[in-house]
Amino acid sequence: APKGEVIIDQGALDAIRNGKSLLPAGVKRINGNFEKGDHILVKDQNNVECARGLTSFSSSEVGKIKGSHSSKIKNILGYSSREEIIHKDDLVKV
Repeated sequence: APKGEVIIDQGALDAIRNGKSLLPAGVKRINGNFEKGDHILVKDQNNVECARGLTSFSSSEVGKIKGSHSSKIKNILGYSSREEIIHKDDLVKV
């Protein structure tokens, strides 16, 4: 069962539909508490599920980096990590 969910903007939705990874810039909100590697839902701004995947960050980390460019993750979190919240290889469109 999914541990949480992220709500994304139209640009991120278009990117996912085109086979791209989910980046922090496209995340608007998060719901639930999840850890790195957990299964989460990806929903559009109308609360419609558009994908599922394994997250590269915990919910608290996503809360800090959401809306930011991937190049700023290290400055925000204080350590280097992946650029994608969900890598395209860990993402399934629904």
